[in-house]
Formats: sequence, structure tokens, C-alpha cells
Amino acid sequence: RIDWTTIEQQWGVKRETLEQSGALQSMLYNHKSPQLFTVTPQFGDEKFTLDARLSFKEQPDGSFTLAPHFIKNEPRLDVPFRGYEFSKEDKEQLLKTGNLGKVVELADPKTGEMKKCLVSVDRLTNEIEAMPVDKIFIKNHIGKTELSMKEIGILKDGGVVHGKEIELNNGRKFTSDLQYNADKRDVEFVRTQSLKQEQSGEKQQQQQRNSWVDADGNPKRITKWKDTRFNEQQIADYMAGKKIEMVNVTDKQGQPCTVFLQFNKEKQRPVTEYHYAENKKVVGVAEESKTQYAVNNQGKTNEATKNITDPLHKGQTAPKNEQQQAQQRKPKGPKV
Repeated sequence: RIDWTTIEQQWGVKRETLEQSGALQSMLYNHKSPQLFTVTPQFGDEKFTLDARLSFKEQPDGSFTLAPHFIKNEPRLDVPFRGYEFSKEDKEQLLKTGNLGKVVELADPKTGEMKKCLVSVDRLTNEIEAMPVDKIFIKNHIGKTELSMKEIGILKDGGVVHGKEIELNNGRKFTSDLQYNADKRDVEFVRTQSLKQEQSGEKQQQQQRNSWVDADGNPKRITKWKDTRFNEQQIADYMAGKKIEMVNVTDKQGQPCTVFLQFNKEKQRPVTEYHYAENKKVVGVAEESKTQYAVNNQGKTNEATKNITDPLHKGQTAPKNEQQQAQQRKPKGPKV
């Protein structure tokens, strides 16, 4: 139901680009893309290049088209938003944290019906976003940390849960304030810096990312990747957009692999592909190696092997011998 041909002609956005970046999955669940993309709309004989977050919009005939969300200089807080006028305190709160922090009545853009909503500012585009309270779903846990019904109630009302001790699935622990963000449609860790400070930091990160390219958007010369040095032919291939093959490399868990490096025009930076010796075809990480790569390289947890201390091998999704079976069965916690 998505007209990819028209989308590419109208906006210069390809399906493959959204799939490879991981944005497509979010967009198929009626979310905006987590990151900005470059779109190239054409008005008359002139083509423009603009950055925008992307989402899908349903047409009257049931098909879907692309809806770009372009960057605004600042949130439009001086005009009514769906029938609600922001007070001085509201504006200060939105500029400080990005969240209004309370439930307000807003007019539904399609029906005009008044609905209770939470309001936030999109920190990438400065768009104002709202989420009806009756559509909000908050999980009862963040990572390994449980949320009480009282805490969930506070979050649904736009309030802040202060000083919550958090443990993520990867074992990382920290203390943070929590608040629901209507743009992300999820609970977030509350920022201590203002919205302007945060956006300034994002601009600095963008400038840092742009260190991979020159003023014309072409890849800059690099002579090595991590501990692997390139010869002149590899450097020339990289700058021409070709793949560089790096052999005899080990991943973070010491498993031997071949790494392919290539400059990605869409992301404006180099990207890597891991190829383990048994794989016959190099397409990112092969299907049979995805669990191994996720656990060994990305710190993720596989339920069937979560207590095993050894690095996983190719195709492994369960204990491979009696020793690992014993490790997996071993309960966690203090001995008694």
C-alpha cells in the first residue's frame, strides 16, 4: 500500500535507505523516523535539498505516501496549538525540558473532538507533538527495573518520577528522572539541560559527523580503521566509494572475521559489515550469525544463552555442550 515509485520521484527517498537505517520499522508503526533524512523535493524546475524526519500518511484511497517533517528554527509557541494557548509557564517548561508536563484538552485535527493529551517538542525538528492520554501505553518495566502502578499513573499524567534507580538489560545501572515524551511515544530519561542546550549539542554532533566529508560532501582521506592501516590502493578505493576488505580482524570477543568498510553517501560516514569465515555471502551480518554478532559485539542478551560466559560461535543460539548447559541452568543470585 506504499507507493515507493512516487515517493522516490517526489522526495528522492528510497525504500532500501529506510530499511538499511532501521527507520522503516518505526515508520510502519505510525512513528516518525528516529533520525533525519535528506529529501530532494522539486518545485517547478528547481530542486531543493532539505533535512526532515519522515513518516507515512494515509491517502483517501487507502494507499500511503511520505510525510516529511522539516526542521523549524524554533517551536511555534506563540500561536494556539489545536485550540490550546500556551501560557508563559507552559512555554518555559517546553523550552526547558521539551515536555509540557501536564494533561491539556486539544482538538482532534480530523474530528474537532476535544481530547485529553500530553504535549512535547520534537527535539530534532522543533515540531509540537501531542499524544491522546487514552492511547498512551507504558510498560511496567524499563530494562530490568519495575515501575509501580503509582509511577505509571504519574507518567500518564505528564508528571516526573524523580530519582528512579534504573538497571538496563545490559547490566548498566544509574539514577534518573523519568517522564513521558509525546513525540517519542515512550518514557524518557529527563534531560538536565535546556532544549536549546541540547539542540546545540546535537549540532556539534552533526558537525563531528561531518568531519568524515569535505565541503563538497565527498569522503575525506583516511589512512586506517581502528588498528588496520590502509595501503594507497585501499585509500583510493575508499574515497571512490568502493568497499575495503580488512582480513584477519577479530571482533570484540576475539572471534576471527573479515570486515568490509565503505563510505555511505546517505549517512555521510563510513559503515562496516562483518563477515565470519563460514559465511558464503557477505550481506551485512549473515542470518545464521546475527545472534552471535548481537551478543558478542553489541552486548545484547539471548535468553537461551544468557548465563553462558564463553563467546558464542557461528549459528549458536543455545548451549553447545554439557558445560554450557550447566552454566545456563545455574541460577543467578547469592549463594545460601
